[in-house]
Amino acid sequence: MDGILLVNKPIGLTSRQLVNSISKTLKVKKVGHTGTLDPFANGLMVVTVNKATKIAQYLEGLNKHYIAEITLGANTDTLDCTGNIVEKKGVRLPLDRDEVLKVCASFVGKIKQVPPMYSAIKKDGEELYKKARRGEVVERKERVVTIEKIDVLSITLNKIIIDVVCSKGTYIRTLGEDIGNKLGFGGFLSMLTRVGVGPYDLKQAKEVNDITLEDFIPIEEALNHLPSFKVFGKIEKMVRNGVAINIDDSNDLLVIKNAEGIALAVYRREDSNLYRCERGLL
Repeated sequence: MDGILLVNKPIGLTSRQLVNSISKTLKVKKVGHTGTLDPFANGLMVVTVNKATKIAQYLEGLNKHYIAEITLGANTDTLDCTGNIVEKKGVRLPLDRDEVLKVCASFVGKIKQVPPMYSAIKKDGEELYKKARRGEVVERKERVVTIEKIDVLSITLNKIIIDVVCSKGTYIRTLGEDIGNKLGFGGFLSMLTRVGVGPYDLKQAKEVNDITLEDFIPIEEALNHLPSFKVFGKIEKMVRNGVAINIDDSNDLLVIKNAEGIALAVYRREDSNLYRCERGLL
């Protein structure tokens, strides 16, 4: 029972609670995920089981796809609908559609974000959201993220629904507040659904209680977004033992497979054609 599962996380459940539920349902201990979803959000989570927990780091970097609703006219301490309002502002209605489109388009590309206090980032060994609940505020470093696209799907009164594709590490809550602030009205997320992760779509996901063995995606398939290289005989034995090998290739990362197509390890290029084992998969 090794592989990844595409699961639809319901609203109200934490990512950890979802993982624990799957662990209990499948009666397996090694279960993880490749990207947190806030309790107020729902949608696609890529869950790793048993040996597939070894490949989580190679799935975390996949682009994420979200549908989000921004409510204008207020800012909250959590940047979403679960928090306390810290500032209210009037909203001029009807909203100027051209201005909304212009402001949203200004966030496409590489942008800088300050992670919210209500996040799982750790400071001094403790998650920031725990500090935030005690009223503490700590300095957070800006990070560069990439917004691949923002499409405005609808504008209704003081609510904007956007379709966002973005890089790993993007906080959609922060994006929502930033868009609201740039419009001059403030804003917070009132709905968030993750509809895609890399090549995977929410339509493929199962509810937790509906998961079966047939829903597992093998490790080899889960790593299809990375280039691969097949080895045989003596070289396969070296790979199984984590020995560095010479490969005539230019990719930084390679999934090393044997003749049967079984993923043995992930190797990283160190120098010229020398590749060293970064992660064994057996």
